[in-house]
Amino acid sequence: MKRLKIASLHCFGSNPRKHATQKSHFVHCAQACAELAEWVYPAGPNRLEPNVVRDLLKNEMGCTDEEVEAFGLEEPRCWFRFTDNRYVGLEASMDYLADVCRREQPDGIAGYSNGGGTAQLVAAARESGHEAFQSIRFLMSFAGATSPMMQHHIREYLGPKHARITIPTIIFGSRYDPLLANAGQMAADLFEHCELAIADEKRPFANHALPDRIECYEPVVSFVKARARQSTGRAARE
Repeated sequence: MKRLKIASLHCFGSNPRKHATQKSHFVHCAQACAELAEWVYPAGPNRLEPNVVRDLLKNEMGCTDEEVEAFGLEEPRCWFRFTDNRYVGLEASMDYLADVCRREQPDGIAGYSNGGGTAQLVAAARESGHEAFQSIRFLMSFAGATSPMMQHHIREYLGPKHARITIPTIIFGSRYDPLLANAGQMAADLFEHCELAIADEKRPFANHALPDRIECYEPVVSFVKARARQSTGRAARE
């Protein structure tokens, strides 16, 4: 099977290097899917002050001092910030990702946390007909937001003519993660084909970290493998 190209978006306060290489980020998922996918790691265009990331980790999420230190505060970036009840910086990120997707033509879009929410919005924009995102045929959201605010934005990007995201989707994370509190409802209301890979286990960083054990990604590997088979079959027909 031909390897798929997947754009993978980092979390709030991270950057492509950390996302691709650091423990509790995306590295173990990428390793689990190495035979099936090659990854493109864009950088969120919105830069952050380190103290903003430290405050989020320590005071809002309740992470330990050891976890804050392990996360690191070098070159922090994001896709958007939730400020004054709105997503600040999102439009710049969507424009940037449109350029990335025109150039790279990824088969799928993935993201972790802040990147997971942004990936959901890219999939919604694709559904509404945005020309830059038409190569994308599946979505993978790792601990992306499922809040009413996120669902409102998904509906906005879907537009009045579309009720759901129809491309195959997987939502991955821990059931103890507050960001996934509405995952079941959101999957039913806003997605046509959505698989929930929500594990009944507690994880570091306020249950928001991605696991280090490769076996945890078996649902993701199965999902990507199915998308690779579909891609191979589509190429054969064409």
